Amino acid sequence: MQFLTILLKNSKKLLLSLFISGAVQIASAKGLPQEFYNIKDKELAKAYFLEHLYELIEQENIAILKEREFVIDVLNNKFLELQKDAELLAKLVEIKQKYNIQNIYSLEEYLKKIDVIPPSLALAQAAVESAWGKSRFVKEANNIFGHWTYDKEFGIIPKRRDQGASHFIRVFESLEASIKAYMLNLNRNEAYKSFQEQRYNNKEENQQISGLVLSKTMLNYSGIANKYLDILSKVILGNNLEEFDFRYFGKTEELNKSNLILTAGL
Repeated sequence: MQFLTILLKNSKKLLLSLFISGAVQIASAKGLPQEFYNIKDKELAKAYFLEHLYELIEQENIAILKEREFVIDVLNNKFLELQKDAELLAKLVEIKQKYNIQNIYSLEEYLKKIDVIPPSLALAQAAVESAWGKSRFVKEANNIFGHWTYDKEFGIIPKRRDQGASHFIRVFESLEASIKAYMLNLNRNEAYKSFQEQRYNNKEENQQISGLVLSKTMLNYSGIANKYLDILSKVILGNNLEEFDFRYFGKTEELNKSNLILTAGL
């Protein structure tokens, strides 16, 4: 259904903005803000879910870009300073370890791993893994993306866990923490190397990053393999999630243009 386009063109857009206003800045103790669970209209609830998570996804992408810009600046402009600036080197080492970088001085390796996650992909996976925010794992554990843990102190037992299985559903302090873990998972782990490579190649060829295209690299995210890829495609296309990519990357391009203008004026 083309529900998001319709909502943004009618009076529900105002209602949606009122629901979301202020809520994004406050980490929910358990799941999404309570007003989300009070919404009876299914499509309005979906739109709320998407808009609320989009803001959090955008915030984490901004944080990732700051790390990316730091690495580019250090390796391109401050390489010699690393030998005498312990603080600068320590920060680079911290990022290297965070993203599982093998060669601390390989800019290409950093660029492949430290980059944004297209909002449409993150939103589609959030919708699928959390049943559009209605899963008990969201309400009880702030877990949007189905992350597991084997430490019982940081997890809750799935109701349908197979006999003999020892995994738990990981508990997060906030939705922001869940999103941060999801993005780092895609960016650092070898299981998503094809995702990292394709995203990098698309940027090298000056192609727009597409969540729909990159969703085809999520084969290792779920045990249902190709069926999972089909589900992601249907969720992205059926709910116009590419609009969030256009919104995000359009805003990013405008910011880049503004920065270039400011830099040129110095």
